[in-house]
Amino acid sequence: MSFREKAAWIALASAVLCFGSYFGLLLAGVVPARGPAALELLAVCAAAFVALQAGLTLVAARTTPKDGRSAFDEREMLIQSRSHTVGYYVLSALVLLLAVPGHFGHPVADLLNFALMDVVVAGIAVAVAQIVMLRRGM
Repeated sequence: MSFREKAAWIALASAVLCFGSYFGLLLAGVVPARGPAALELLAVCAAAFVALQAGLTLVAARTTPKDGRSAFDEREMLIQSRSHTVGYYVLSALVLLLAVPGHFGHPVADLLNFALMDVVVAGIAVAVAQIVMLRRGM
């Protein structure tokens, strides 16, 4: 497995783990969605996301042979471009859909959580697209 594929798996796993736990705790009602407890949980999850990605990327860099860490070739640049295009389309659609809860009178804190979820889902879409394209050899 190349370093870039490992990095995509790391991005996918860390986003699902860290932000999945954040949104899971909010949806389960363990932490109230509005108030300082939600903000503290978000700070902890964001810090865990950064630490997890940095640590796992360092481990992946050390365990990948030198030929797997070569410079970007044309195929990998195309994969990166296509995957970010997929993420852009996902993010654009989800941001447009933010109007729906806005019209139903959800408070600003809920809309901000929806916007954060949109960004996380777009990041997951980029990682999944990269994994699929790297596996298929596009």
